[in-house]
Formats: sequence, C-alpha cells, structure tokens
Amino acid sequence: MNILHELNEKQREAVTHKDGPLLVIAGPGTGKTRVITHRIAYLIREHGIKAENILAITFTNKAAQEMQERVNTEIGEPHGSNIKVSTFHAFCVKVLRKHALRIGLSENFTIFDQELQDEILTESVRALNLNTDDYPPWLLRNIISDAKSKSENPVDAVDASNTHDPETTENIRNVLRNYQDRLAAYDALDFDDLLVKTVELFEQVEDVQQDYHKAIAHILVDEFHDVNSVQYHLLQLLSAPPEHNLMIVADEDQAIYSWRGSNPAYIDDFRTAYNPTELALDDHYRCSEKILRAAEEVISRNTERQRQHTLRTHKDAGRDIFHYTFDTPIAEAHGIINVIQNLVTKRNYSYRDIAIFYRTHRLADVLEEQLLREHIQFQRIQPTNSFAEGNSKGILAYLRFIQWQLPQDLEAAINFPETCIDDLTWVRLKWLAQREDIAFVELLKNIERYPQDVGPLTRRNVRQFWTQLERLSTEIEDERVDKIIPKLFDTLEQTRSPYRAEELEIIEKHPEMPNLVTAQDVLYSALNLGEPVQITASHGIDEYCAAHIIYQTLETYLNHTPQLRLLPPEGNRPKSNENGVHLLIGNFEEIGESARDARTLLIGTADIAHTDVLHLDGEGIHSITALKLCQRLVNRFETPNMADMVVYDLETTGLNPKTAEIVEIAAHRLSAIGDEVERYYRLVRPPGGHIPQSATRIHRIDTETVKSSPGIEMVLPEFLGFIQNRILIGHNVAEYDNPILARDLRRYLKTDLSAPHYDTLATARRLFPRQRCSMGALAEKFEIEHGRLHSALEDTRVNREIFKELIRIDAHKREAKSLRELLPFVGLGILAKTEGVAPPEEALTETDTFLNVAKRFVQTHTIVSLENLPLDPTEAAQARDHIETLQDATVREFPEDADWRQRRIQFMNAVLHFELISDEHGLINFLDYQKLLTNIDELDDKTEQLTLMTLHAAKGTEFPVVIIIGMEEGSFPMWRQNITEAELEEERRLFYVGMTRAQEQLYLSSVVYRFGDRDRASSMFVREVPSNYVVKWSQ
Repeated sequence: MNILHELNEKQREAVTHKDGPLLVIAGPGTGKTRVITHRIAYLIREHGIKAENILAITFTNKAAQEMQERVNTEIGEPHGSNIKVSTFHAFCVKVLRKHALRIGLSENFTIFDQELQDEILTESVRALNLNTDDYPPWLLRNIISDAKSKSENPVDAVDASNTHDPETTENIRNVLRNYQDRLAAYDALDFDDLLVKTVELFEQVEDVQQDYHKAIAHILVDEFHDVNSVQYHLLQLLSAPPEHNLMIVADEDQAIYSWRGSNPAYIDDFRTAYNPTELALDDHYRCSEKILRAAEEVISRNTERQRQHTLRTHKDAGRDIFHYTFDTPIAEAHGIINVIQNLVTKRNYSYRDIAIFYRTHRLADVLEEQLLREHIQFQRIQPTNSFAEGNSKGILAYLRFIQWQLPQDLEAAINFPETCIDDLTWVRLKWLAQREDIAFVELLKNIERYPQDVGPLTRRNVRQFWTQLERLSTEIEDERVDKIIPKLFDTLEQTRSPYRAEELEIIEKHPEMPNLVTAQDVLYSALNLGEPVQITASHGIDEYCAAHIIYQTLETYLNHTPQLRLLPPEGNRPKSNENGVHLLIGNFEEIGESARDARTLLIGTADIAHTDVLHLDGEGIHSITALKLCQRLVNRFETPNMADMVVYDLETTGLNPKTAEIVEIAAHRLSAIGDEVERYYRLVRPPGGHIPQSATRIHRIDTETVKSSPGIEMVLPEFLGFIQNRILIGHNVAEYDNPILARDLRRYLKTDLSAPHYDTLATARRLFPRQRCSMGALAEKFEIEHGRLHSALEDTRVNREIFKELIRIDAHKREAKSLRELLPFVGLGILAKTEGVAPPEEALTETDTFLNVAKRFVQTHTIVSLENLPLDPTEAAQARDHIETLQDATVREFPEDADWRQRRIQFMNAVLHFELISDEHGLINFLDYQKLLTNIDELDDKTEQLTLMTLHAAKGTEFPVVIIIGMEEGSFPMWRQNITEAELEEERRLFYVGMTRAQEQLYLSSVVYRFGDRDRASSMFVREVPSNYVVKWSQ
C-alpha cells in the first residue's frame, strides 16, 4: 500500500519529515490524525524505525485506541500493536509501575480519582478542626491541581495575596500538608502526581531517563495546545538529544483547557526551544463552507491569536445555520425534538448522525426528560464514566479492596451486591471503633471480639465477607483480569440475595402467624437465662427439616446447642424436660401439661394438647414456620442498645448552614429501648441578638424571646456534657444541623464534632425512594401524633419516634432475607408436602415464593448435605430427588435477574476491550485503566441513538448534524464575576470547537427564561456569526 497516496501536499511533507523537531499547525478538519498515523507508518516502512520505538501521545483513551487501529490498518499486525499509543497519564502509570521504587514509591501504589481525592481532603480539613464550608474540597483540589500542573509544591504555591487573609493562607497550607501526608500513608497518588512523579523520576534517576531515550526514537503529540507545564516538561525529558525527534500537532484556536493549566503559549516556547520545521495544514475536509466561514468569523474576534489563516474547504456551500429562540427550556426541548424528528423523517438522517452540545451539564436536563418521554434513544456523556455508576461502582470497590484494602472502599465492598450492614449498625460500628480506639478495618476483621456490641447476624455476615474476600484473593493471585472477573461474579452470585423484590413483597404482605412474637419472646428469654431448649420432631421430611433449621440457628448464631430428638415413624408421643423450652414439630396424638418451669411450643398439630401449649401453625409447611421463627429470634438479638444515642434538633436564624445561627436546641438521651430518659433544652441568643422575621415565621421565636438567653458560646459546653460521646440522631443532620454545630464548636471551643451520626432523612429516602420524607410527611406516614413542628422540643420528640419506626422497618427487611443458607431445607419441606410450584403465569403464593427462592439458592451454591437428617432409606431417596428438583428446576425470573446478567456482560465487554488495548493484563493494570477512563472514552458511535455531551467533551468528534443549546448570555459564555478577556476568548474558542464539529448542518438554540430568572439576550457569540449565514426563528 502506498502510504502517501491519500495525502495532500502539506500532509505529505509532514509525513515524510525524517529527523528533528516538527511543528504541524492543524486546524479543525484538516486531517491531523491521518498525518500522525501515516507518519508512524512511514517511519516504520520507509525509515526502518521499530514500532516499539515510537511513542504517540493523545488526550483521550478513545483517541489513542482509534489511532492504534488506524496504524494497524496502514501497516498491519503485528507491527501496529507494538506502538506505544496512550494518554499522558496512562504512559506515566506504566512508567511508575515499573520504576516506582527508584523514587521511594511502592509499585503497588493506588490512584485516587476525584471522588476519593475529595474524601481525603474532607478528612484533612476536619482533622485540623476546620469547616468544609470554609475550605471546600473542590477549591482545595483546584489549588493542588494548579500547583502540580506547574510542577510546584501545592503547600508552597498557596499565596496570601490570593486568600487576602494570612490565617486562611496558613490553614490551607496545613490542610494541604495533611492531605499529602495522608496520600503517603495510603501509598496513593492523585492524577496530578502521576505526571509530577514521572518527571521527578526522569530528573533524579539518570539511567532510567537514558533507557527511555534509547527506547523511544520518535515522539508524536496530538493536541499540543492542551498541554500544561508538567506535561511539556515531561516531553522535554523524554525527547532524546541531539535529534529531538519530537513532532507536535497544535492549533491555538482549539485551546480550551486553561483551567487544567493548559496554555497555547507553549507552542511558541516549542518554537523557541527547538527551532522546529513548521508546516500548516490548510485544506479542510469536514464542514460545509457556510459553517466553516461562520466559525472563522467568530474566532477572528479573538485578538490574542498569534497567527491567523483561512482554511480551504473541500465541501460545497451547504445549508444556512439556524438560530432558534424559545421562551422556556421546555419549549426549547419540544422545539429541538421537532427539529430532530424532521431531520430523521424528512431528510433521511439517522439518530446517530445528530449530536446536541451544551456548555454545562444542567442545560440538558429538561431536554433529557423530554427525550425519555418521547421514547427517543440517546446517550448522554456524563461527567464520570460508567464504572462510577450503579453495580459497576460496587464491583470496582470490591476489586480495589482486594488489591489495596483502603478504608474508603470498605463500605461499598462489604455492602455489595447485598446490604450486609444496615445504616444504624454501620454508625454503631464506627462509634465502637472510636470507643475502642482502633481502625475501622481492624474492628471488622476482629468482629467476634465484640458480641456484646454487635449482633450475631451482623457478626456472621462480616465474618463471611472476610472469608470470601480471602478465598477470592488467593484464587485470583497472579491471574489475568479476564480470568478474575468471572470468578468475582461467581463469588458475588453467592452473595446476592436469592430473594427478588416482588417475592419479598409477597412474603412481607402475608399475614403474620399467630403467636410468632410470643414464641420468639419465650425462646429469647430462655436463651438469655441459659435455660435448656429441647427440639422434638415427629417423623417426616418437612418435620425433620424444620427441626434442623432451628437446631442450626441456635447452634450457629446464638451459641446454644439444644437437645434434639427426631422421632421414628411409630413415635408420636413427645417427652418433655422439667424446665426450659420444649419445641415440638409435627403432628402428635397427645401433648401433656408442661412441667412447672417448662414452656411448650408447637409447630404442627396435636389431637390432645394442654391449654398451656403455645401453637404456631397447624397444617402448614413446618419448615417455613421454623425459618420465620428463627429469623425473628436472631433479629431480636440484633436490636441495638440505644442508651448510647442522643436525638437532637436545632432551630436557627436561616436556611443556609454556612450563615445560620442557633436560636433553640433540644435533645433527648435515650434508654436502651429508645425511650426518653433525660431531656436537654435551651433558647440561645444569636450573635447580635437579631432573629429575622422570615425565621420567626417558621419557628415562632423572635428577637424578644431570646434577648435574655445565653449565647451559644455559653450553651455549647453544657450541651457537649449532655451528649458526651454518644451517637447523634437527627433529621437532615448531615446537611444542616451537624455542619452548624461543628462550625460553632470550632469557632468557640476549638474542637470538632467527632460523634458518628444517624440521619433519619437519609435512611427514609433509601427506604422510601419515591415518597416525601420531610419530618411532617414521615410523622403522618407512621401515624405519630404531634403538635407544631419547627419547635426543637417537638421535632426531637417526633424524630425520636420516626427513628424507632425506621429501625423497625430496616430490621424487618433485614429479617426477611436472613438465614438464607437454610433455604434448601425449606425447599425440601415444601416439596415433601406439595406437588411443586405454581406455573409462571399464575400468581405466586407465599409457599410458591419460598420454593422459588430455595431453588435459586441451591442453583448458585454448593451441594446440600443431608447427613444431619436421619431419614430412612425410602425418605432419603425421596429427599435426594427433591434436592435434584431444586437444582434442575426452572426458576422464575424477575427484572433484577436480567439487569444482573446485563451488568455482567457489560463488565466483561469492558474487560475484553481493556485486554485488546493493553499489553499488561493484571488486576492492578485494569484498575489503573478504569481510573484513567474518561466519559468521552465511552462514546458509542455505532448504536442508532442521539448523542448529548458538553462542548468540552465534544472535542475530537464530528457529526453530520450538530445542535448547540443554551446559547444565551450567562449560559454561554458562562457567567463569571469579573470575567477576564483571556477567559472570554477561551469561551469563544470553545464555541469555535463546537461549530466545527458539524459537517453539514448546524443549529443554535437560545432561551429567554432559562432558569425562571430575568430574561436573557442571545449569546454574544450568536451575534458574532455573520447574518448572511444565519436564519433566525423565534417562538
């Protein structure tokens, strides 16, 4: 194949350039990617450069993959796959994984993404008794990134002139020191560190730099106008003298990342430092002439452009640009959808030909809702990649915890795919770790040491998590990731609840059997008093299974070994102990009077029974009754001791937690069962003494009411004495009460609010996701009588009752799914007494549901042992047949099953994609890959669907039709106070980038009342488009 035959003259010059630095100025649509890929092919074919000695740098993984594929097409495998094509960050990760020890890093370092970075910054702020409202993570992250992008120490880079306050400057420096110390403690690097540490490696370890000089003969860099200082410095360190075979492709008109430290001025720096051969690609192959000329007119308004040149288009004039003006976002959404439907039905465009761009994500929310209503398929490129969403987030947390065991991943890992620890238990465990002064991870690893504080079900769940984690870690050690993920999913399949939502609803709605609570109380009391429990079962598979369920529960969970008698076929007269509990299962002729100190429970029937016998069921499935009794009993031992808790509430001067001042504070200290045992109440005079009327209308406390009350500085010490180190409970405390209280504690007492908290609003939203969860709504839902709310005393009392209801509901949901390892015996009992399960089209009964769940459990777990059931040969054979039925029968499917299968397929597809583009296939390499994956890397250009994305994400794409919404002042250019000329010019470059993504048709859309505010004029950029290229339409 002739590598040069498809190229124009300027492209050919760039491709055939042999040695020395090369600068290619490439405007949009001029074929810069073709130049890079053909140059790589030419270097290999014509100059004998080995593929592995070529490094190509792009700014997205998607661009790197596409470049790799194009080179493969040009020169064929295996040569193309040996080329190093990657982003800056991906290249640096590979370098550091190989040489980290040379600069004092571990090769097993972890990478902290933005979410984890913010979490660590929050920890650092709070560790110094500062307020995250005053020192928000995003601000600190920007300071860190700005400094590191310039190869500066963030601590040293903090300038008092920027903060206008020496104390604030010193606080920020201390936070950043703490942050860096925490990174080191976790053996972690943030994204900026990947670049900084690689530069440090090449600067400090000369032999490593020399090795890379020998290994990399040519470097080609795409989108050079977007490099920052540290990236440019890295390229300089990689470029081997004296040839400096460094080719950069740039266009200052497309520089749109100054907020990441990028600066098109580095183009001139490159000219000065390297005196490169310079070429400009002038032939444009993408846009119609009208779109291109309109875009050039707009960008020509930038006065700081170093060079201006006009591109020659190879397309015809094309259609006019359309500019629509709508009154509201809803009208805009309807109008845009009409445009799209006309394009598809009347002009033969497909949905995948059409892209919708916007300056910020929220501009597209209304349009997205309308597209969903109209059932129009679309993909929306979100700020994060799909690994950060839903099930994928849990899967990755599990993998990361295997690799690094970071506490930040523990909650997501242990509660995936099934909630293992509920909200209140999680808070209590954190409180327990504080009390014992040990790390939270260590507490969970040694959970058996705390039987008085942690219930038996939670202890077993946590113990099983560690066992499962250790077993899986051993199995996958040194395995490729394509072998690891199936094993992980097989492990998680066993962790998934065998119950589906519809099945749980059937079980929960089934009437509770009489005497269940009383029977549980009898057993609970006996176990607490150390009294014996005797189980006697009449002959039969269901009866023996029920006895086995109870025996295993008492022995495994409650550390009690009961006496067990399984009667032969001819035996149906039970013998009772003189004390304790005698639990009878089956059908008996006669049950006599219990001994004075004994209590008798019956699951079954009796021809003659004394009146003191407590009946649970009659002719039902005894194994189901046994399971329910055991679930209730074990859950009783999970009931938390609430004597460690305080419910509190604040009333304040306003709604903003940054500025609101406390005017009333109330709290209840709870008893073990959640009743009030002590009350705290104070009115508080706010600083300045004034309470706004708007606040008074809410809580009816005015300035006069509090004029003689103490200030918060006087109240806080006694309030701290009241709450001590107890768990704090409140409604919306995470977002409102706690931040206010923590702020005042730091302000007046120089201490922090360290107590763990339980937020009734957060739990209610989880339990009732589609319902109102205000305190008033929850009080109504739970039928809690109350007086006027927004009174601290009344709110505290009402929220105490709400809290008790929430933990009751949470406990009930946990109870219904517990003891699942005993489900096979429930299935045996059901099959022994019935002929199977309802056909799929029939409504499920409770018995059908339990059988379905038992089958699902058996089919995802190991073989069920019948050794503990002393059945006669005939019944043993029957039981084995029932086990085979459970193993082989079809299980009714629900939407959750399809969702799980689809998630498994999608995750495996992601793994296979990773393996195609990566030359290292271990778990740590895959975790590096997903951390570096960006939203644009997941753009799907094959599926028949619209594409919605921000203008920044749109860079590097092209579509036949582009629609840019939000073209009004304040939205684009985005409003900033005191916006500079440089910032405005970058906004204009961003619009230029968006315009030049359109191949054939460009639509612009403005809204007069975007967010219900004042009317807005169309964007200044729309007005800069020459009128002879635009057709305007107003609603």
